[in-house]
Amino acid sequence: MKKAELDSILKIIKEEIAKTETAVKNYLERTKPIAPENSIGRVSRMDAINNRSVNEAALKNSFIKY
Repeated sequence: MKKAELDSILKIIKEEIAKTETAVKNYLERTKPIAPENSIGRVSRMDAINNRSVNEAALKNSFIKY
């Protein structure tokens, strides 16, 4: 393989690593515990818990993928 090809592959790999790291940070932020506040209703809290579960699954899949 030529140096230009290796450099191109290395660039792609670094870009994918950066994308994955960003995605993981976003998923970690979205999966923080949900505080039981009086300001949100029961349905809104259940929706937030459901969204958290979806993001946790996406986080697990991002680790499995790579």
